[in-house]
Amino acid sequence: MAEPLAIDLDNLRTALTRVLDACEEQLGRRVIVDHDYYWHLPVDSAFDMSRQPTVFTVGQLSDDLLETSGELVEPPTAWHELAHVIGLLRAVELQVRA
Repeated sequence: MAEPLAIDLDNLRTALTRVLDACEEQLGRRVIVDHDYYWHLPVDSAFDMSRQPTVFTVGQLSDDLLETSGELVEPPTAWHELAHVIGLLRAVELQVRA
C-alpha cells in the first residue's frame, strides 16, 4: 500500500445508518439472539498481516449491551465503545445471514 487509507467518518456514519435501516427492515427493531458468548480477535492481531493470529479472546453480548446502553456512569472511551459495538454488529450480521 503506497499511501495510508483515509476513513471519512461522515461516510461511515451514513453507511451504518443505511445498513441498520436494512437490518431493521429484515429483522425488526429488536434483534433476538440465542447466544451470549463469541470469539473475538484482538484488533492489533487483526491488522498484523506479518503473522497468523494465535490469541483469541471471548466477547459477551450481554456485556456489550450493558456497556453501550448509556446506563453506566463512566464516560465512554472511543476504543472501548467501538469494541462493544463491533460485537453487537457481528451478532446482528449473524441473524441477518440466517
